[in-house]
Amino acid sequence: MDQAQSLREYMQRFQVQKQKQPRVITITSGKGGVGKSNFTINFALALKAAGKKVIVLDLDLTTANINILMGVIPKYNLADVLISNKSIWDVLEIGTGGIEYLAGGIDLHDVPNLEQNSLGFFMNQIQELQHYADFILLDTGAGISKELVECIAASDETILITTPEPTAIADSYAVLKTIVRYHKQSNDVRLVVNRAQSYREAVETSRTLKNTCSKFLKMNLPTLGFVMEDPHVRQSVKMQMPFYLSYPKCEASKNIEEMIHFYLPGYEDQLSATSKGLRGFFEKIFSKGISL
Repeated sequence: MDQAQSLREYMQRFQVQKQKQPRVITITSGKGGVGKSNFTINFALALKAAGKKVIVLDLDLTTANINILMGVIPKYNLADVLISNKSIWDVLEIGTGGIEYLAGGIDLHDVPNLEQNSLGFFMNQIQELQHYADFILLDTGAGISKELVECIAASDETILITTPEPTAIADSYAVLKTIVRYHKQSNDVRLVVNRAQSYREAVETSRTLKNTCSKFLKMNLPTLGFVMEDPHVRQSVKMQMPFYLSYPKCEASKNIEEMIHFYLPGYEDQLSATSKGLRGFFEKIFSKGISL
């Protein structure tokens, strides 16, 4: 290979990298209390430790727990961008461990009804983040809602959190059933089994959901990983400190790291020109008209 060809290939790789958009991941659950927000912040910290730039966006309007788990009181939220013309950099908070955090504070269904000037300003501010992060993690409300369905459809992929409890499994299946019903070609969905008492229990939970989805929904449901029941997790919540930071050697932290090592090798392959980042996410949200 001559020097000129090597230079051309290098420039091609550089242009592809330059055009990459952040990967938008919706993190959700079928019911509350399964550790969704706790997973989100610790998964974000593990991605950051692996050298990735991450923004966490809290879209759970009913029980916004991300700021509580980090011990942070946000000064502004995205509603301030819409209503008060605050810049996105005014709203972006630095949380525990250096994780950058956006408080939601807006009902996504009300946004398209705003004046065009306000909406245009909002979208221009969102555009500022287009090449800023590698990942944007959306912490959504639990359960089935129109907002959740739209978030899943608009994001690049979804991580579904469940526990081995029969009610959590049933509610997770209900979410998956709704996804298939309204979006025949939905984005990738990966399963995380949280608070499993043993590896065997985690595998059985994963297998149950995977087989049920395959049989009745004709849907493939890969498993991202498992997080074992760990007393350090509850202790960290009381401390308002993510367990990945307060107990980096505990079993739950090791489980999160294992997921990152499993997930990241295929990360570059997952990125494509079809991923339009956070602006693309909101554009898709505003164009949807789903009725549940």
